[in-house]
Amino acid sequence: MAIRKYDPKDYEQIVNICLDTYDKEEQELPIYKYIKQMFCRYYIEKEPENCFVVTDDNDTAMGYVYGASDYDTYHQNMTEYLQLISEINNGIYLSDAYVEMYNHEIYKEDYPAHLHIDIFGEFRSKGYGSEMIEAFCNNLKEKGIKGVMLIVGCDNIRAQKFYEKNGFTLLNKKQSGFAYGKKLTEEK
Repeated sequence: MAIRKYDPKDYEQIVNICLDTYDKEEQELPIYKYIKQMFCRYYIEKEPENCFVVTDDNDTAMGYVYGASDYDTYHQNMTEYLQLISEINNGIYLSDAYVEMYNHEIYKEDYPAHLHIDIFGEFRSKGYGSEMIEAFCNNLKEKGIKGVMLIVGCDNIRAQKFYEKNGFTLLNKKQSGFAYGKKLTEEK
C-alpha cells in the first residue's frame, strides 16, 4: 500500500469509494447523483492538487482524502455544481448542499480549508487514513493554510475518535454534525 497524489485514472475508483457506504444496488437514485456532485466531482475536478489516495499493490485507489484549501474559492467555484444539484429531483438536495457549505463557512477565518476522507472497509484501522491525513495537512502547510476542518456525523463515534487521534479538536456540536478543526500554522 502506498499514499500518493491523485491521478486522473483514479477518478471512477474514488467515486466508487465515496458511494461505498450506500447501497450499491441503487446508485442511480437521486441521492447518489447528489453525493457525486457535492462530495466527489468538485474536489476531483477543481482541486485535484489537494487529493491523495492510498493504493493497493496494483496501484488501484482504495481510499482518498481531498478537500478545499480555501473556503472563499470553494464557495465561488461551487456555483456550477449547485446548479447541477438544483436539477436533481426538482432541487430536493439543494438545501442540504447549502447547509453543508454553511457548516464550513462559519469556521473559514481560523480553518479556511476542509476535507473529506473515505477508505474501503477492509483497509480501515491499518494506519492508512492517518497517513493520508498527514499528506493532506502537509500539502496545506506548504501553501501556508492556517487550519483545516471537517464535519462528522453526531453518531459516528469511530470517526470522531479517529480525528481526535489525528490532532483535530472539537469545535462545535450541532444537529447537522460535529465540527472538528486542526491548526496547521502557528499564530503570530
